[in-house]
Amino acid sequence: MMMLDELVGSAAITAVILAILAAEALFYIFYFKRLRSMLPTLAAGACLVLALRAALLHHDTTEIAAFLATGFVFHLLEVRAWLKMSKHLPQ
Repeated sequence: MMMLDELVGSAAITAVILAILAAEALFYIFYFKRLRSMLPTLAAGACLVLALRAALLHHDTTEIAAFLATGFVFHLLEVRAWLKMSKHLPQ
């Protein structure tokens, strides 16, 4: 249990999560031969992880807010892509 506390407390867990996201991006590139459709989703997730890292390391709230705002923009792009695919948004 102590190791988990240290992993989270030092924000090292965020490096693990970001590595998993990078591996996922490589999987999409090599297996499906594309990343463009998944880029907003992965970027939004990465921004949330970076906001978590900034919070765990007690960074300034403006830095945390910047990561969250950037993640929100990527999330809006993701929603737009989903609406486009579902034909609820004009091409």
